[in-house]
Amino acid sequence: MDWRRRRQIRNLVDGILERNTLHRPPIELIPDIMEQRGIVFEERDEDDEEFCGVYMIVKKTKIIFVNANLRTSRKNFTIAHELGHHFLGHTLQNGTILCDKNAVFGQNKPEQEKEADYFAACFLMPENLVKQNRTEFFQQCPQQTTLFSADQQQEQEQQHQLQRYLSEHFQVSMEAMGYRLNELKLF
Repeated sequence: MDWRRRRQIRNLVDGILERNTLHRPPIELIPDIMEQRGIVFEERDEDDEEFCGVYMIVKKTKIIFVNANLRTSRKNFTIAHELGHHFLGHTLQNGTILCDKNAVFGQNKPEQEKEADYFAACFLMPENLVKQNRTEFFQQCPQQTTLFSADQQQEQEQQHQLQRYLSEHFQVSMEAMGYRLNELKLF
């Protein structure tokens, strides 16, 4: 995905999140967004570990199903990912876009899956809120300064604590938050 497409997706997400005047974690906005967009949402108790989620349109009804057995952080990312397919207008195959583990974690991830992932990251972890919460973290937990170079182990521990703090706040996985912090050059 080139930088132009990334910018388009960021701008789209920024427009969607403008209503977030209370600066709540964006996952809390999803029910309102789904209602406004006329999307039916359902968690399904699936024994199939391969199934993460699906976006489909059946007789003009937009539907998102996610596997109820996913960890909460994984489920949140899957919901936002499926919303990404909706907002980005991705082409449906036989009325659906199925996201299984191969599409999510596979080596040859299709471009629209990469775009939906990027949408989900921008949506769940908006740059301005990540930076704001990062600043708050360091104000609450100031770095210890020394006259000499910082201890690398101490710095790694603080980065780990920051990553955990932010992942809990935004209700995403540590891995997703690590990717986002690296992308925003905040690590």
